[in-house]
Amino acid sequence: MSRAVALGVLLAAGAGCVSLAPRPDRTRHYVLEPQPAAPEAARAPIAALGLGPVRLPAYLDRRELVTRRGPVEVDVASADRWAAPLEGLFASALAEDLRAAVPAREVVPEPWPAGSAPEWTVSVDVLRFEGEGNGTAVLEARWTVRRRGAAAAQGVTVARERGGAGDVAATVAALGRTLGALARDVAAAIGAAGGDRG
Repeated sequence: MSRAVALGVLLAAGAGCVSLAPRPDRTRHYVLEPQPAAPEAARAPIAALGLGPVRLPAYLDRRELVTRRGPVEVDVASADRWAAPLEGLFASALAEDLRAAVPAREVVPEPWPAGSAPEWTVSVDVLRFEGEGNGTAVLEARWTVRRRGAAAAQGVTVARERGGAGDVAATVAALGRTLGALARDVAAAIGAAGGDRG
């Protein structure tokens, strides 16, 4: 074997070793932290509040975090991901915020057993739930409160919370805070519809 051929074989083998070396996983995973607050006015808690369905737009139905860059442009992160499906994280954090804000002894996720739906239920259609380029967190959602299956109130919540430009964790924390605004709006609607009388 000539020296040139031998050198080529060694270089190829070295390149193969480099390509087989494990690369560090730079993926970061995030959850939504509920931040329940006391109800605005002292009132007796309702027995149970049903939550669902909670619907997200298709562009958010992914594990990667989404950042809005403009009216029609979004970025999908490669290394920043939700630790679980976003729909579940959203509903779970909102449930805790609602439990405190309404208040309710328990928040029951849909589906509930046939014939035993809670007296009060709320469904949520999320229109936006993402950070912007400057780190601001934005939530836009339509919601409907029902009592014994009949619509009792409807509303739209638009919430903006300051995050941190270039700081994904701060923006995720701000997204969590927007859920508090949604919970307060729903709680006020339930109170106005008679939920403050138990």
